[in-house]
Amino acid sequence: MIVKVAPNRRDGKNSFEALGAYITEGIEQSGDRAERTSWDRLTQYITKQSVLDTFGEGVEKTIAVEIGNVTSLKTAASEMFAVANQNRKVKNPVYHYILSWSEHERPGVQEIMLAARHTLKALDLLEHQYIIAIHADTDNIHAHIEVNRVNPVTYRSPDLAWDHSRLHKAAREAEIQFGWSHDPGLYMVVEIDGQKHIVKNDKYVDPDLVRVKGGANRFETWTGEQSLESWCRDEPTVELKRVLANGKSTSWQDIHRVMASFGLELRDSGGSGMRVIDVGGRVQEGPDRPLAVSASKAFRFMKRAELEKRFGPFEGYNPSLNFAPAIKSYKRDPNKRLDQRLVRKALRDALHDRFVKEQRGLHQIRTITIAELKKTFRHDETKRYATLMERYKSQRLLIKNDKTLTSKQRQQAYSLLSMTMMQAKAQFKEQLSEERAAQRTIIQPIPTWREWVEEQAKLGDEAAISALRGLIYQEKREAKKAGNVQDSKANIDITENAIFPVVKHQTDPCVRAIQNIVWKVSGTGRVTYSFKNGTAAFIDDGAKLTFGRKEVTDEALLITLRYAKEKWGEKIYIAGGDQIFKNRVIRLAKIVGMNISDPELQRLETGRSSFSRN
Repeated sequence: MIVKVAPNRRDGKNSFEALGAYITEGIEQSGDRAERTSWDRLTQYITKQSVLDTFGEGVEKTIAVEIGNVTSLKTAASEMFAVANQNRKVKNPVYHYILSWSEHERPGVQEIMLAARHTLKALDLLEHQYIIAIHADTDNIHAHIEVNRVNPVTYRSPDLAWDHSRLHKAAREAEIQFGWSHDPGLYMVVEIDGQKHIVKNDKYVDPDLVRVKGGANRFETWTGEQSLESWCRDEPTVELKRVLANGKSTSWQDIHRVMASFGLELRDSGGSGMRVIDVGGRVQEGPDRPLAVSASKAFRFMKRAELEKRFGPFEGYNPSLNFAPAIKSYKRDPNKRLDQRLVRKALRDALHDRFVKEQRGLHQIRTITIAELKKTFRHDETKRYATLMERYKSQRLLIKNDKTLTSKQRQQAYSLLSMTMMQAKAQFKEQLSEERAAQRTIIQPIPTWREWVEEQAKLGDEAAISALRGLIYQEKREAKKAGNVQDSKANIDITENAIFPVVKHQTDPCVRAIQNIVWKVSGTGRVTYSFKNGTAAFIDDGAKLTFGRKEVTDEALLITLRYAKEKWGEKIYIAGGDQIFKNRVIRLAKIVGMNISDPELQRLETGRSSFSRN
């Protein structure tokens, strides 16, 4: 099932009336009046596969329609317009997309309607006003969905960011549910041990998007992935700014060296422009055409005129300089990424299954405990309350039978007894509250998913550490989106002593048993390895190993390098730090079986920091 969001008119808006008329054209042949209404299933003009077969090749354009949350098809456009007018902040309330099936696939009307509703639900639009119209006038049966972005009850409009990504995932879910073939898209279906899983498809590039002006934002909206343009603004930007700020940088090749370390190349685009090329990345259009972005968009701080004033006329990359291999690139091997994602997904699925199983067990224990508490204590509470009431009744009876009391004295005695009883009841109630609070401490609390994951992470469960990191990243993204935090990437400390992998094999911290070393997992998922005297050896932050201090002993460095070799394998590099620190790492790397791959560093034992195994 292929999904496509239809483009708007040239003025950026759509018309409910024009769109509704187009997608329902030919409906009169169905023999049913457009005024037929139903709130639940609403209007479906042809619902049985046998009816579709009867029409054969003479079938009209629209073979079935369903309307949602409007009175009738005839009044749908005016009703949508009226609701949309309640929220003038929504500039374009009309949302229109198409679901299409391959020529060999002829799904039934019911299945198409269910799939269409599933996509509406994925977009949080199922409660909105909509029209679903199935067309059979081409070789590919398809359905148009017209929906009002404004909710008819709350008059709010949901955020449709990443709508393409959500639609593609919903399409794969519908394919699995109805047994349809799997079309290419932003998500794909893989089968592991007989079970189907939906995963991101890193190889998929929509051909309509790569040629669109201002395509970075559009690409990210469609794919849910980071564009080359925004990727360049992260670590490559930090490193370029550092090099340009260094007064020792004297030529264009200093810039090309940094570019090469990230799998990029800076080229002359003619005139006064420059382009950044992903030399080791994905193909954009046609064979051997790499992905590219304007340098003015990727690195806005780099002005060609200023650079030429400093370094002279633009010079291209000089391959004879033999720059070190890229330490990181925009796109990694998609097959390797898929394998890693599937492994991580399997681990997190197993982790969640454990959580659900433990939750059920805890709920059962809680139910049994509460029942036993009631059985043990509630009977005693009832008995004590009954004793209190019996004492009240007996005292009241004594007052009633006391012949020495006058009528006025008896009334005063009743009032005093009533006040005394009210105080006794209040004291009893307070006592019960304290007792029940103490009893509740016996009941084992049931942790939330976050609490449970944190606890498992602290016990060293790597799947829990991965899940905890994911939760924290999600919280940071949401906080950033809400404007509650500043972009931490803007404050990267490039002087921090750190060791990175050249190829990013593992992004989550690991828990490993190391002789004479103890580990501790923090609430953020970082793993701190310390000597038994309490001194920190190093910190595994997932994508890098840091030390949290400038003074690092040789013993700590040796342990860190052995750990890095086990975790990442062949290649690592050093970021930040002073030259003395780098020279020490270079010297100790040889002890643990790592040699410097850069010929210049082998000769000078200084500066850059890329290592490989013998």
